[in-house]
Amino acid sequence: MDKELPVSAWPEWKIIEKIGEGSFGKVYKAQRTERGKSFYSAIKIINIPGSQSELNSVRSETGDEQSTRQYFQNLVEECIQEISTMEYFRGNSYIVSVEDFKVMEYLDVIGWEISIRMEYLTSFMDYCAEKQLTEKEVIKLGMDLSKALEYCRKLKIIHRDIKPENIFVSRFGDFKLGDFGIARELERTMSGFSKKGTYSYMAPEMYKGEKYDSRVDIYSLGIVLYRLMNHNRLPFMSLEKQFITYRDKENALNKRVAGEQMSAPVDAGTQFARIIMKACAYDPALRYQTPEELYSVLDDLKNGRSGRIRQLQNGVQKAGTDKTESYSAIAQNGRAAQNVTSDAENVRKSTVQNTSVQNTRGNKKTSDFQNAAKRKRAVNNVSESSFTDKETMSVVAEQKIQPQETPSETVAIRSARAVEARKRRRRKKQLLRRALLAIVAGTAILMMAAVYYRVSTDHAQEGQEDNPIAILDDEKYSSTKSGSKDFSKALDTIKEQATTITDNLNSYDWVGTEGTVLRYLRRVKTTQQADGNLDIESECMKALVYPAESGDGVYEEYFYWGEKLFFAYIWYDETSEYYYYNDGELIRWIDSNGKCHDNEKDNEEFVKRGEKYWNNSLKALKGEGTKTDNGNVSD
Repeated sequence: MDKELPVSAWPEWKIIEKIGEGSFGKVYKAQRTERGKSFYSAIKIINIPGSQSELNSVRSETGDEQSTRQYFQNLVEECIQEISTMEYFRGNSYIVSVEDFKVMEYLDVIGWEISIRMEYLTSFMDYCAEKQLTEKEVIKLGMDLSKALEYCRKLKIIHRDIKPENIFVSRFGDFKLGDFGIARELERTMSGFSKKGTYSYMAPEMYKGEKYDSRVDIYSLGIVLYRLMNHNRLPFMSLEKQFITYRDKENALNKRVAGEQMSAPVDAGTQFARIIMKACAYDPALRYQTPEELYSVLDDLKNGRSGRIRQLQNGVQKAGTDKTESYSAIAQNGRAAQNVTSDAENVRKSTVQNTSVQNTRGNKKTSDFQNAAKRKRAVNNVSESSFTDKETMSVVAEQKIQPQETPSETVAIRSARAVEARKRRRRKKQLLRRALLAIVAGTAILMMAAVYYRVSTDHAQEGQEDNPIAILDDEKYSSTKSGSKDFSKALDTIKEQATTITDNLNSYDWVGTEGTVLRYLRRVKTTQQADGNLDIESECMKALVYPAESGDGVYEEYFYWGEKLFFAYIWYDETSEYYYYNDGELIRWIDSNGKCHDNEKDNEEFVKRGEKYWNNSLKALKGEGTKTDNGNVSD
């Protein structure tokens, strides 16, 4: 088996098995062993041209050997440019990290071999083959890839090839986006038949060769979500047929890019289906306009905030929505008509009853009739069509009647008044009960709010150690306690700089790998060279050393200003320590017990720790762990 495996371009990495194969190359699992520990990466090997037939096809079109070589040379350069783009995302939680790449040119024939070493992940296709994804997992996939597209948008990058084959899963269950542009560049040499598979998730405007923008990525992600929530079938594909033919795929594609109305995915809940349908809207203006919008509604759905979701559903699948609104309007009008009819009937009953009783108190009776007239006018304002002309005239005529009371009806009048009195007493009792319930409920709410506030305050105090910015705001460690203006000024500067870095962390380039060492680089200057490549000048603002690479097996966070350490945050589980530096010297150490040590130059432990973490910060600044060369922990 090993004889069939290629030799790695990196001597320290040994290829141990093939884990995938696509149209443009093969992917292998590689292993590196160091000090008894094994590390794994994925190595993708792409051959250009991909086959002898591809070489012959281009050779027949160009006509000479030099033009053929130049054609494939340009293709290689474009692939290298795309790989360089992926390096900007190194260490990003939602995008596959490219760790290194090498290009080798054959000497005797026209051909190149591109080796790309990436973090080792599970392909999404293999992940799905082992399990059926739940709606909750599909929502997470949508959120993770929305985050990936958000970073792409910040760098003004359009992926243009989002599909299940380009999605990967980390060992923590996070979904990542990969294969930026490499496959796209190589597609140019494919036959039309082979390219059909790449159209399955393509936005209509891109398929038609029209002008497009980053919203094509939102559309493609929507189609991926649609398939996952539709029995693994793309739009317009039959759910009853066991086998899907090429003609079925072709017909479904033609309907989709022509803008025919898609049915909702059958496995998705109502709200999730609406989100998917909006992402897949034929008109780009009706889709979510940014990845942030899509992430927001998915996050609302995940956390049960349905109100905000409904606010963002305007313009989705207009034909279906208009029908739904029409049915809803009809139902509402029907209910309104019933209410109006009921009110009108009550008006007539009240009028007739008052007439039959013939109350001798003329002023009161006149007032009753006037109230009935007011009710009648209110009913007419709701829906004038609820009365016929005959009914309207009848009520008006009844208003003009001035009934007279006779002595023979006194008993009936008293009986009616007694009934009304009992009703009033019942209403008062009901109001009293409701008031008591409201008081009890209000008291309970106030008590719960007090408990919640107390718990929140306790949690905030307990969790303060996990947030270096929180400790800088804590009055317990106020700079005024030191009694020195210079010391106070130094602490204020540290707080200001740490806050600036934390607030802008997501805008920095993340370089490194989660689980080892991550650096956060701020771009200082970007220059485009003559060959088209970008020359990026950056400075490191923060470094995070994970326990696996820490000399003490802890998390080490270092904050830099001008690439000089000014604040260190060392923590693990519930234990935290803080180190404040000014001009390279430790001025404050808050130990794991919360005790503050300020400028204790005569304290040997204070001096020792200051030197230790200063030296560790220099290693982290270069992207290295804080272990010593012989494998022992640092002092």
